[in-house]
Amino acid sequence: MAVRTGAVYGSLLLMVGVMLPFLPVWLAARGFSIGEIAFALGCQSVVRVVATPVLTYMADRYRARRRFIISLAILAAVFMLAAGLVEDRAAIVVLIVLSAMSWAPIMPMLDAVAVEQSDAGLYDYGRVRIAGSVTFIAGSLGAGALLLVIDKASLIWVLLLTHVLMALSGFALPKLGAKKAPHSAPPTLAAARTVLMTGGFALLILVAGLTQASHAVYYSFGSLHWESLGYSGVMIGGLWSLGVIAEIVLFMYARGSVERMGPVLLLMAGAGLGVLRWAGMALDPPVVMVVFLQVLHAASYGMTHLGTIYYVRRFMDADFAGTAQGVFVAISGGVFMTCAIALAGWAYNAHAALSYLWMAGMCGVALVLAVFLKRHSPG
Repeated sequence: MAVRTGAVYGSLLLMVGVMLPFLPVWLAARGFSIGEIAFALGCQSVVRVVATPVLTYMADRYRARRRFIISLAILAAVFMLAAGLVEDRAAIVVLIVLSAMSWAPIMPMLDAVAVEQSDAGLYDYGRVRIAGSVTFIAGSLGAGALLLVIDKASLIWVLLLTHVLMALSGFALPKLGAKKAPHSAPPTLAAARTVLMTGGFALLILVAGLTQASHAVYYSFGSLHWESLGYSGVMIGGLWSLGVIAEIVLFMYARGSVERMGPVLLLMAGAGLGVLRWAGMALDPPVVMVVFLQVLHAASYGMTHLGTIYYVRRFMDADFAGTAQGVFVAISGGVFMTCAIALAGWAYNAHAALSYLWMAGMCGVALVLAVFLKRHSPG
């Protein structure tokens, strides 16, 4: 079961490893301006506000996470194929948004069941999740290397291949979810609202959402900025990969970290070190310093991710784990990330590297709110 679940993480993060650094590069090659790229990426985030919680709730209600994952992965690949075939830029935006709408709910669905099964002793969540981190590195490094021999406009076919692999891996996925009593009623929308509309969950969304959204400049314009500084495609891919290697080391010892620190302290560490990371990036530091700052991805992303999923697992009803993850992704990856990308587009266009200071400020607010979350949490 661990190997098969890891394969899905692997294919999903392989796709993300190519898309995050190089989708903006492909869009630029198709003639998109900085503002248009920010608009396209922002539109991808917007659709998560509605699609992700709705689809994760439906998967929880009908206890059909495996079928949803397979179907959504296939749809994502179809939309990406269409994006590569059309010429109109408006149509490209629509198609990459539809593709993102399809694959975005897969991660929260997969995270919910992986943590559930990890707690049941079937495997260690952190070590299974490493499969995705490794393939993320392969994707970012591989795509960067391919730019030495292919033109940037051909990156779409690399993206399509990763989407197809993600769709195929879904069929190897074991049946997911905790065993339910034979006559237990499916979770209802009213019960879901009761569970999700709590002060602790609202604070969790603010803390983790702001910290994750603080990656907006890095995700949207980090590669383009490094390219403007003369970094090669291989170097850019290597820097992205370095951040994920640090994340892998964290995940190797995730269980021990969570037991020692607890989810809220992980969230506080992620936000605090996020302030350091983005403030450093704003200085346009030399490569040696950039390497150090990339290692902090283990904190700004990795600790925040672990803190979020373990908070949901420890303090919320397991029947709604997927829904809670979906709501979190919708708000953090939808509302917060959309606003952050809009801010990033304006700030980067006006101030280049100094735009990272806005991201440091977001982490600072998250750190303050995390103190209140600590007081509001059961333990």
